[in-house]
Amino acid sequence: MAGPEYRLGNGDVLEVQIAGRLDVTRVQVIVDPEGLVSVPPLGAVQVGGLTLLEANRRIGERARAMLRFADVSVAVLAPRVFEVVLSGEVERPGTVQAQAVQRLHELIMAAGGITPRGSARHVQITQGATSREVDILRFELRGDIDQNPFVQDGMRVHVPPRTASVTLAGAVRRPGEYELGASGSLRELLDLTGGLAPGGAGSDARLTRIGPDGRKETVSIDLRTASTPAADVPLQSADTVFVPPLSVLQDVVEVRGAFLGNADSSKTTTSGKPTIVQRFELAQGERVRDVIQKAGGAAAYADLRLAFVDRAGFSGPRQRVPVDLQRMLVERDDTQNILLQNGDVLTLPVVEDKVYVVGEVKSPGAQDFRPDLTPREYVAMAGGPGNRAKVGATTVTFRNGRTYAMAEAPPLEAGTVVTVPEVAVKWWQDYVQIATLIASLVTAYTGIFILFNGPVGNNN
Repeated sequence: MAGPEYRLGNGDVLEVQIAGRLDVTRVQVIVDPEGLVSVPPLGAVQVGGLTLLEANRRIGERARAMLRFADVSVAVLAPRVFEVVLSGEVERPGTVQAQAVQRLHELIMAAGGITPRGSARHVQITQGATSREVDILRFELRGDIDQNPFVQDGMRVHVPPRTASVTLAGAVRRPGEYELGASGSLRELLDLTGGLAPGGAGSDARLTRIGPDGRKETVSIDLRTASTPAADVPLQSADTVFVPPLSVLQDVVEVRGAFLGNADSSKTTTSGKPTIVQRFELAQGERVRDVIQKAGGAAAYADLRLAFVDRAGFSGPRQRVPVDLQRMLVERDDTQNILLQNGDVLTLPVVEDKVYVVGEVKSPGAQDFRPDLTPREYVAMAGGPGNRAKVGATTVTFRNGRTYAMAEAPPLEAGTVVTVPEVAVKWWQDYVQIATLIASLVTAYTGIFILFNGPVGNNN
């Protein structure tokens, strides 16, 4: 959905609602090439180039100047669609259709993503005479939204071949092979990947480099000083940085998902919501509640009922232990506050901003959550009830498990399920089918009677 910072342009379809003291007027308007919308009875209003919030204020000012009382709200029903050119190392290059609410990362993923040969750190975008370079990997690992801009009409996106890369190994948060950024520094790479893992001996790190004669040379580096700008270490292609673990191993537990986090948390994004990945030292006897407090607590958009702990089995595969944080944190049920073990991974998923309409409707499935819609309106968004729907028996089930009749349901929330049951028997349909069958038999028998000049079987 278009947020308040969405900038309006030619082709956007808006819904303008003007609420007076006695009635409410809703109209759908289209932003024309000059940036105008015609809103009766206000006339033409200039909104092109404004954010949705600014347009809402401008139309509201016009309405209050003409009407004694008016409450205005503006929403984007259908964002404008335009073409964007993708080239270079993407799986399906070419011209693609894009909406103004999409960002660059989403567009590249829709085209199959960047190929293994492509550079995620030096993606080039051109808009008119202006060009810039963005780092998609920094967005994926650190959630830097500046590296994932909105797509625009006429934008060209080029993914060049992958450049020089280095390897991080040992006790780092994200070991692996990484392409060098614009600065090519060790400090920048450690910041991107989250730095040292708990228990990493940063003072005893080693840098291995291939010399001009093809021989490997290894030198010791202290990552505690290398993390400062004055002592930064420039990296070269094929370098390997190894961080050994401390000699005394400490039990650790990892948290992932919708936690508030702290200054040391590695920020990520899941379903458009900020999430974290972080490890903590696990003291003897610590439980789920203790680790949640270390992680800053659960975020408001966390799905508390679907949390779980992944645990390594002693003689088999990893086990998944469900943990109902709604019962533990809200209902004060300490049976869910289980004892944690070394290597446990506590995951708290993000609640989806969806309402699910199932049962006897024409298009069952997920619908985008909007707090102003009623259950009946969600049924309409799903195509309306089917021929055998029993609309009066529709139920609404919330994420806490409580179920209400549609007419008695409180305001909906994300994750709600609206169920339209199927009527057992519609008597008039069955009687029509029976009558049709009898009429067919009578017609057939009459035809035979006339053909043979008498009852069937009387041939004398």
